[in-house]
Formats: sequence, structure tokens, C-alpha cells
Amino acid sequence: MKKISSIFIILFSTFFWADDSVSPKNLPPWLSPELVIHISAMEMNEYQSTEFREGLMDCLSGLQSVVQREIRKGGVNIPKRIKRGISREYSKFDERMKSELKEEQVVHWELYLEGLKKLMEENSAKR
Repeated sequence: MKKISSIFIILFSTFFWADDSVSPKNLPPWLSPELVIHISAMEMNEYQSTEFREGLMDCLSGLQSVVQREIRKGGVNIPKRIKRGISREYSKFDERMKSELKEEQVVHWELYLEGLKKLMEENSAKR
């Protein structure tokens, strides 16, 4: 936990030193302050942190792939197919993390995932 907290502190302080215009609004949705709180509260060990990072990368790239694939395929009900594909990606990430987390960590994980879904949806609606 201390290691993860230290990484986030270093990451945020580096952002602030690098550019004065960096604010929580400029951060990617998965690193927003309200989600970082839940990441920290999970108190993941090194293996869990690695799984989290890899799972997050897989999920984010999967979300992007779903949208690109469905648009490329064309046809009818594209928004509905995109929504289903996005849901599948989040479910895979959820299952992956729940299999690695302890029972007391799952509560914070669920809060993180719900917040991530909400922020990603808001972010995509802005585009």
C-alpha cells in the first residue's frame, strides 16, 4: 500500500512540476482523484498491483477495440452492440480483479469500477 501511494504521489507531483496547467480535469479518467482514493484504499500487494495495471490496460484497449470494430463492421444497432461490447470488457476486468483481491478489498474495487464506468461514459459523451 505504501508503495502504491508513493507511486501516485510521485506521479502527481511530477505532473505538477512538469506543467503548472495540470489539474484533475487534465488527468485521464482512470487516474482521477476520486478513483485514486479507491485504488489506495484497496491496499494491494505487488502482485495485485501488477494484475490491476495489466487488467486496466487490457480493459482500456479492449474498450477502444470494441468501438473501432463495431464502427468498421457497420450495419444496424451499432450503439447497442458497442454498449454490449463495453459491458463485456468491464466484466472481464471485474472478474480478473475479483479473483485476485481479498474479500475486504472487493468493496473498494467495486466502488473504483463503478466510478471508472461513470467517468469513462462522461468522457466519451464529451467527444
